[in-house]
Amino acid sequence: MSLTNSLLLHALLLLLAVGGIAGLLTGAALVLWPAWLMQVNKLANQWIPTRQVDRLLEQAIKVDRWFYRHHRISGGALLAGAIFLVYFVIALLNKGSVVSGLSKAYAISPVISEILLDTVALSMLLGAAFTAIISLFLLSRPSMLRGFEQGANQWLSLRRVLKPFEVSRSGMDEYVFQNVQIVGILLLSGSLYILAAVTFWLSHGSAV
Repeated sequence: MSLTNSLLLHALLLLLAVGGIAGLLTGAALVLWPAWLMQVNKLANQWIPTRQVDRLLEQAIKVDRWFYRHHRISGGALLAGAIFLVYFVIALLNKGSVVSGLSKAYAISPVISEILLDTVALSMLLGAAFTAIISLFLLSRPSMLRGFEQGANQWLSLRRVLKPFEVSRSGMDEYVFQNVQIVGILLLSGSLYILAAVTFWLSHGSAV
């Protein structure tokens, strides 16, 4: 086993052990002191509305005027970036070394690595071509982009997407409050099982 895999495995086992100990203590508290859950619930169940986050995300950032006012500078910068991207893909990209590096790093066949590289390179070339077309419009006739701009600048509100997150769901809380000791016993059992599994693996895995 490599050093990286060993460190990841030990970190995972440590995380499971900490979670098992925390679950063990919580389960014991639920069995011995059921009223403790009520006090914790009062502190934990704080309502956090998403409306403020929604307002921040819905603030429009308008940069259109800057592009139209400095259309030659922005168009030239876009055209230079597109030309460099094409030059990089055609002249600077060493396909053989990249395919070999991908195959060795991710243990995949060279054929798949070549297909992935070709897909990425084709996407970069298409993006560069689209950018070059936009830059030519900005350099010569920026007014022709008005129709494209109006079609692309559609307002999308996140209010409907975030609304389900603001609905209170208390079904699980009610079940736990009605069966506090049963939940505590289940939590104790699961935590003991996790700790036993971690201990067993550490004792037998280190021996192997």
